[in-house]
Amino acid sequence: MKAKQGQSFCDLVIQGTGNIENAVEMAILNNLSITDNLSIDQVLMPAGKENKSILEIWSEYNLPATALTDENLSVIIPDEGIGAMIIEDTFIIR
Repeated sequence: MKAKQGQSFCDLVIQGTGNIENAVEMAILNNLSITDNLSIDQVLMPAGKENKSILEIWSEYNLPATALTDENLSVIIPDEGIGAMIIEDTFIIR
């Protein structure tokens, strides 16, 4: 399997085996971590037991792509609120 733009390791696990439970086995086979970012056209070997009912959902034109880029992440998690405040800079205690 080749990684496409926007695909995460877990996307390829689902695409190749139909079962996220194969993530660790597939990571070991491909010498990767399940949190590694993939490059476009990076080739991975599927591993583990296939779930054919899930595999039928995915085709060449219907592939999972859930990897987040920095640009997408900034849209989803805006820099506002208590989590983004810096004490004595944007969060002032009086």
